[in-house]
Amino acid sequence: MSWKDIPQGAATSVLLAASPLVEGVTGRYFEDCNEAAPHQPGIRRGVAAHAVNPERAALLWQVSTDMLAAAAATV
Repeated sequence: MSWKDIPQGAATSVLLAASPLVEGVTGRYFEDCNEAAPHQPGIRRGVAAHAVNPERAALLWQVSTDMLAAAAATV
């Protein structure tokens, strides 16, 4: 495994923030300036299936809003 320097490490974030090539693209995962492929066991790349599961995303959102509401109620 090789390490990235600062410009390499920032490249995907800068691309997604500033490039018209990905304007309007949302809900996708990117790595190394490309959309991430599904994860394959034994390879340190790709997006895991649970990360793009809409049911789990909805549950995470609900749990997060519930926790924020509970925290706000104690202040």
